[in-house]
Amino acid sequence: MNKALVTVLFLFSFSILTYGQYNRRPDKIGLGIGPSFLYGDNTGIHREFQFKIMPVVSADYTTSISNFIDIKGTLGWQLINSGDFYSENLIEGIAAAGYPHAFQGSLLFADVMPYYIFNPDRRGFVVSSFKFYSGLGVGVFHSMRTDKKRIYEGDNYIDLEYSDTNTNVYFPVRIGGYFRIPDTYGDIGFEGSLLVSPFGNMEGNSKQQKASKADMAVQLQVYYRFYLW
Repeated sequence: MNKALVTVLFLFSFSILTYGQYNRRPDKIGLGIGPSFLYGDNTGIHREFQFKIMPVVSADYTTSISNFIDIKGTLGWQLINSGDFYSENLIEGIAAAGYPHAFQGSLLFADVMPYYIFNPDRRGFVVSSFKFYSGLGVGVFHSMRTDKKRIYEGDNYIDLEYSDTNTNVYFPVRIGGYFRIPDTYGDIGFEGSLLVSPFGNMEGNSKQQKASKADMAVQLQVYYRFYLW
């Protein structure tokens, strides 16, 4: 972790030192859409690839601060659903811990992230038509759900449905690439995102049933971004 932090700080410092040596990239507004899933404690059996794939959409604003560094703000919405993958024994264990075994709802997220462009346009270098980048940021999510909890009464049970919400901090990790569309004023690209929530539940369940303690929203989106000037 310390080595990664030192590397990020070095790249950021180097990019600031080269601020006056580049042609400023135009600000951009982007729209993205793609598949996603939630990695939580009641979101399926992930080691067997049994989980729900749901849509995600987002909008972002990007501004350039150096030859290598851009800053991007993102607003988005992800549909979330537990699916129906658990055996009766697993449901009994979740119910005994007092947590819901199923849910459906939405995840709203907003974050700010600086990202490092690995191959920007530079004077004296061959221009690459396809740019690659990666970044780490901080954001806030709000999870709105209808949860389903099973209550046992002897040999019988009832499924209780109720509304619940969670709001907390997350850390987005992203990697992507883009290229400018010829004869247009914009670019198209792809972006993979991992929204890591180490402090709060995205799905309302704290019974540890996964390898990682943190809940994670996993997203893969295709973007179109158009230039503002």
